Amino acid sequence: MTPRGLLAWLCLLCGGVLPLQAWALEQVTLQLKWRHQFQFAGYYAALEQGYYRRAGLEVRIVEAEPDQDTVAEVLQGRAQYGVGHSNLLRLRRQGQPVVVLAVILQHSPYVYIARGEIDHVHGLVGKRVMQEQQGDELFAYLHKENVHPRQLQLLPHNFSAADLVAGRVDAISAYSSDELFEVRASGAPHTVLTPRSAGIDFYGDNLFTTEEEIRRHPQRVKAFREASLQGWQYAMAHPQEMADAIQERWGRRHSREHLLFEAAEMQRLMQPELVEIGHMNAGRWRHIAETYQELGMLDDTRLDGFLYDPDEPPDRAQLVAVLALFVAATVVLGLTAGHLRRLNLRLSQRGQALREAHAALQVRVSEIEALQSRLQEQALRDPLTGLFNRRYMDETLEHELARARRGGYPLALVMLDVDHFKRINDTYGHAGGDELLRHLGQLLRHLCREGDVACRYGGEEFLLLLPGLHEPALRARAEFWRCSVEAMVVTTHAGAAFSVTVSLGVAVFPEDAQDVRSLQRCADRALYRAKEKGRNRVEFALPAGEDENRPAALA
Repeated sequence: MTPRGLLAWLCLLCGGVLPLQAWALEQVTLQLKWRHQFQFAGYYAALEQGYYRRAGLEVRIVEAEPDQDTVAEVLQGRAQYGVGHSNLLRLRRQGQPVVVLAVILQHSPYVYIARGEIDHVHGLVGKRVMQEQQGDELFAYLHKENVHPRQLQLLPHNFSAADLVAGRVDAISAYSSDELFEVRASGAPHTVLTPRSAGIDFYGDNLFTTEEEIRRHPQRVKAFREASLQGWQYAMAHPQEMADAIQERWGRRHSREHLLFEAAEMQRLMQPELVEIGHMNAGRWRHIAETYQELGMLDDTRLDGFLYDPDEPPDRAQLVAVLALFVAATVVLGLTAGHLRRLNLRLSQRGQALREAHAALQVRVSEIEALQSRLQEQALRDPLTGLFNRRYMDETLEHELARARRGGYPLALVMLDVDHFKRINDTYGHAGGDELLRHLGQLLRHLCREGDVACRYGGEEFLLLLPGLHEPALRARAEFWRCSVEAMVVTTHAGAAFSVTVSLGVAVFPEDAQDVRSLQRCADRALYRAKEKGRNRVEFALPAGEDENRPAALA
């Protein structure tokens, strides 16, 4: 209970002898890490929906300039709260007293956007790359793929996609929720390279404060955090309303379409249907610390004091302040000291019981959340390959096609089938066939870009959705997959080693088909022709009418 709330409770207890005086709102500043846009919609919603005011706070939201250090603004006292990158962890281990209050994006939006013919991070070697310095996960991505930054022609970032679209640079570091809209709107062929394809999965947009703020104002910190997360829940449930509000009250830097694109991408990165907004996991942060350690940027992976616990009891100074207010209220109201001692004892006993019950409940809730997450994952994933399953693909196809239609970009559907899979089962048994499918699933996951969707559609057949790829990049990518599978060696548990080939059929919206069924039918016929022509090849859909009478793909 806050000191203010405690005094109000005492007044009610004593029959309202002394009316509670009006309390002024506490003024605090939130420093953003970029300019006003949907990336910070939750904080705007908390302000405009009155969540901050009801928490006793008057919040000033300040946007950042391109070269402004958000963390320095908070550490130097010009703001009490800030929005930062995952490099907060690195700064903490270097002695900066920052504390993360909540994670907004479960997956970092940092990506490279490259020209269409560059389909892998190794393609950036020797190329002109506009790179900002804040994206630690991008440097970790390069390190993981054995690409040194010195191998790139690194250029200062102007935080616009215009140079990439005009061909003045070959790639830019970017937010998938921001600059990607500009590139797609231009129609320029491009590829999105994501650190997640190399296992680099950092958090994004972390709400943080300082140790001093928590020590001096623990109740204010808790109130600010809760009101902010309430604002994010509102913003993600009302994206169109928030897009209008941002344009009306926070500036028209982006079009309404751009803001709604940003909202949709943030929904994908936040995953609010699976993870509570603001949730952060110590294990994920430790994995990020291990990545930093691998890069030589941290000596150890300790998280001491870095993660905020909203249920942690107030420190000794806060208890002293509450007790002092207790005594003052007692004098004013004329209550006896003995009555307060007895009352305090009963409250302490009840409080202890409540804390124990709360702790047990939290453990149970965590177990249930983990179980729900596993069940959700199992419902969408193929257990053998780890790829999405047919149910997920069937639900996603319509959605992705609608997005491509609205965004005006191509959407490729690739059907991939293992050649002579029955021979594998006959020769190496079903265990050998399963091992092959596991290897193939792992390879496809590794080769997918951010935004690509790969699934095991059934048996030895796989489907891949590739948004935004134009020719010749699409043909080069399909051929690269075919060659990658051909080069793959599968070793069974019995020690036998073998290789396989695959056939691929490709159809593209809107050139080949305008709806899901037609797109699948075109890809299936292209796959049939690939098998008919000898397998181990890529075939694209023919113009309408040229193969209408072809049967389904050969087994």
